[in-house]
Amino acid sequence: MANLYEILDSAHDGEAMDMLGRQFGLKPEKIEAAVTALLPAISSGLKQSTSTVDGLGNLFALMGQQRNMQALYDDAETALGPQGVAAGNDVLSLIFGSPDVSQAVVNQAQKFSGVDSNTLKKLLPVLAGILVAGLTRSGSSSAAPAPSPGAPTPAPTPVPAPSGGGLGDILGQIFGRAIQGSPGGPAAPSAPIPSPSSAPPSAPADAGEQPVPGGDLLGYILREMEKGIREGRIKPVVIGPMQIPIPDGQAPSPGGQMPSGSGAPQIPGGDVLGQILRDIFGGALGGPGQMPQGRQGSSPELKDLSDRTKQISLMGGAGAAVFGDQFEHGQDVDQSHLDNIQSILDRFLGVQRR
Repeated sequence: MANLYEILDSAHDGEAMDMLGRQFGLKPEKIEAAVTALLPAISSGLKQSTSTVDGLGNLFALMGQQRNMQALYDDAETALGPQGVAAGNDVLSLIFGSPDVSQAVVNQAQKFSGVDSNTLKKLLPVLAGILVAGLTRSGSSSAAPAPSPGAPTPAPTPVPAPSGGGLGDILGQIFGRAIQGSPGGPAAPSAPIPSPSSAPPSAPADAGEQPVPGGDLLGYILREMEKGIREGRIKPVVIGPMQIPIPDGQAPSPGGQMPSGSGAPQIPGGDVLGQILRDIFGGALGGPGQMPQGRQGSSPELKDLSDRTKQISLMGGAGAAVFGDQFEHGQDVDQSHLDNIQSILDRFLGVQRR
């Protein structure tokens, strides 16, 4: 999997770094230093903000609702324009929680890179938007399930999926639009998504089947989401005046957002995607204690799935387990800078998210 630096380096047909340097008046060595200084903060912010299944659901919701998200990765004009900057600021709000964290990150990056803070402050949302746009291209629902022990490995068999089957395409379907469609996009259907608790949990057909084929957790999620869309169990989420189903009979807060005690922003629709993810993994993706009531030990298949997903906590949280190396900053950075970045995030976010 490509890490964050490699994702950026491939953006805009491989011209992203040069484009950013021209836009912000930085020579190649200076834009390289600025990116190197900021990437560890984005990496750590992504990991911490998606450490729980609800946080991962928020990231998915943000990806799914941004109409121009994939365009940020392909088109420099979009990435640098008002829509691109706004999308990047939404990403920063999700991963850092407040402008104070972003400013502290910028101040530390200035010390490390020698690039002035005003330039870094303008660069940060553009960089964040491009990177998350790159993540929307992750995964594929075309991977074949892993064979039984001892059986030969079959060739991959394509599985039909909406609009290509990548993460952004499937999330676009869940949010009632085609990400790669016209700027206006199709109108969102009026049917809200049903609560996953009303549908049977996704589980292997027999206890011998591997619940996460080949260790490809993201591919497994995409296959299950695609299957739910195809079977009509997952219907478009409607954001706005329509009520979004929420768990445990709680009332929605104004704007359709879920009340949250974590201190982290709640993206409209993120709670629904969190429910879908918990349903896909038998409730264990967020760690022990999140198995929906009444499902613990309900079948050997679910127990097998639960045991597998509980191991995710050892991999650094839900988001890091799903995206793997794609959340890594991907550069050789002085340890003191990494420690200072982590100290900033711990100071501002540690209490709320840990």
